[in-house]
Formats: sequence, structure tokens, C-alpha cells
Amino acid sequence: MQDVSFIDELLQEAESKEMQLTLAHYDLVVAEVGKLTNQIEDVFREADREVQIINDWAINKNAKAQERIEYLKMKLEKYIREQERKTLDLPNGILKIRKKPDKVEVKDLDLFLQNANEDMITVIPESIKPNLSGIKSVIKMSGRIPKGVELIEGQEEFSLKLKEVSNDTKS
Repeated sequence: MQDVSFIDELLQEAESKEMQLTLAHYDLVVAEVGKLTNQIEDVFREADREVQIINDWAINKNAKAQERIEYLKMKLEKYIREQERKTLDLPNGILKIRKKPDKVEVKDLDLFLQNANEDMITVIPESIKPNLSGIKSVIKMSGRIPKGVELIEGQEEFSLKLKEVSNDTKS
């Protein structure tokens, strides 16, 4: 049997301590990775909070401008209606009043189908559905509204179309 020399014992002890130090070192590296990962998550959370603050500020700021736009549009609509005109072409935009098309809505499908003619329905194999444009045509031709159908008259609608303003006037 071979005796372990004093030097061999010292070497084994040194290697064992070195291995423990190496494991401790790598464990500290792992801890540092965890700390940096948490730091990154904190930065993103803070950025999200800042973005929300900026978005809230922008919404608040723009809400006031939007209210002003709605007020000014009401004034423009009132003016064009007082002038009894449908279109008014101005240097910065066009004011228009247009009647939206009438709409029909089938409220009671069974009642409608009992009284509908072939112009008022579309037959697709395995299904039958109302033909809304056909129903509108029948109403316009006959002047009567089929049972189970509601006529929703188109309302006049005001619109404002802004013209593009060129920046060529800057010198």
C-alpha cells in the first residue's frame, strides 16, 4: 500500500478548496445574471409607466382640441344649412350636406318570409336570407313596407373635407 505523502495531501486539499471556490464563483455569476434580469424587467416596467403617463397626457390634451373641433364643425354645419346649400367650396376645405341612403332592417324574419316575394329574398342552397336592396326596391316601387321589415330613412349628414395646405409659402 502506498502512503499518501504530505505534499499529495496538500495538493488534494488545495484542489478541493479550488473546486469549492470555483463553484462559489459560478454561483455568484448566476446570482449576477438574476440581478441583471430583474434590473431589465424593472426598466421595462418603468418605461411602461412613463408611456402610460405620456398617453394619458396626450389624450387629455387632445380631448380639449377635439371638443373645439366639434364646436367649430357645428358652427360650419349651421352656416351651410342657413345658406340652404348642399356644398360650399372654401379655400381651406369643402363643406357638404348629403343625405345618407335609406336602410331596411328585417325585425321579424318569419313574418317577413311569410309575406315576401321573390324580389325580396335571395335563395342560396340550404339557406334563405333577405335581399335588402331588393326590399328597398319593392318599397320604392310600391310605397308599402313589407311586414316584419322596418324602414330606416337616411338622415342628412354634414361633412368637412380639409384641403391639403402646401408648405411652399415658407421662404
